[in-house]
Order: sequence, then structure tokens, then C-alpha cells
Amino acid sequence: MSVSATQSRYGTVQILLHWLIAALFATNFLISDDMGRALRIKLQGGVPDQFAALVHPPVGLAILALMVLRIGLRWWLGAPALPAGPALMNRLAHWGHLALYAVLLAVPLSGMAAWGAGIAGAGDVHEIMVNLALLLVAGHVGAALFHQFVLKDNLMARMRPGGNTR
Repeated sequence: MSVSATQSRYGTVQILLHWLIAALFATNFLISDDMGRALRIKLQGGVPDQFAALVHPPVGLAILALMVLRIGLRWWLGAPALPAGPALMNRLAHWGHLALYAVLLAVPLSGMAAWGAGIAGAGDVHEIMVNLALLLVAGHVGAALFHQFVLKDNLMARMRPGGNTR
């Protein structure tokens, strides 16, 4: 199912990927407290036994794979047209999404460099990227809520499963 500028919502697979990536990112964030210690143990040749060390890396890989799929589908299927509004808001939305996509690729890639390749400095980059992702997610959620409750343009229905845009 192609999404065109005349359609008012994303396709079902795009919506599923959006919320699945959000849930996986939140999961990894919530269990990430022990990862710094686990990385130090691993870099010193030890074997970390924390729950986070067993779950966090594969969830990060899943986020990376799903983000690649999501970006591919966005490129192939497109996105619904933005609601009428100031050009600056539309440019901010465009650049905000690009930044969010880029950071959600950089987070797992930097994690792979730290955990998988043993590059200690990549752990610091990973932490910075996670914090940047949190800021971008907060901006994304804030913009969605602004559209829903201030502009009342029902923008959030575009990403709601089975969403009715009326």
C-alpha cells in the first residue's frame, strides 16, 4: 500500500515500525544503567553477567534493523502530506525527522562499535547519541501534542493504528 500526499495516514507496516522502535528504544533506555559497568568489565577481558548486558545489545541490533527498514519504507512509500501551516513549521518537521532518523541509526552503530568492536571511546559517543535521541524524541512528542491539542489538526491520527482521521 503506497502512501501518497493525498492519503491522510501512514501504512500499517510504517505505523507498526514506528511504535515498535519507540518501545524497543524505551526498553533499552530503561535497562541501560548497568551497561557502562558491563562494558568496562568486557573491555578488561571479563564476562559481564548483568541482565542488561544480555538484553541491551540484541535490542539495539533490532532497533538498527528496524530503522533501516523504516527508512527504506519511508523512501519507497512516502509519507502523508503535512497539514497546512507555516513553511517554517514544515521545514522544522522535515529536519526534525531527518535528525531523529540519523540519531536512531547512530545510537546502535556507536553501541556496536563499543560493545562489538571494543572501542572504548565509542561508549561515550553512544551515551551522547542516546541523550541527543532523548531530546529529539521529546521534541517529536511535544510537536505531536502541540498539533493535537493546540492546533487541533488531528495530526496524531496519521500514526495511530487503525486511526480514523476524522
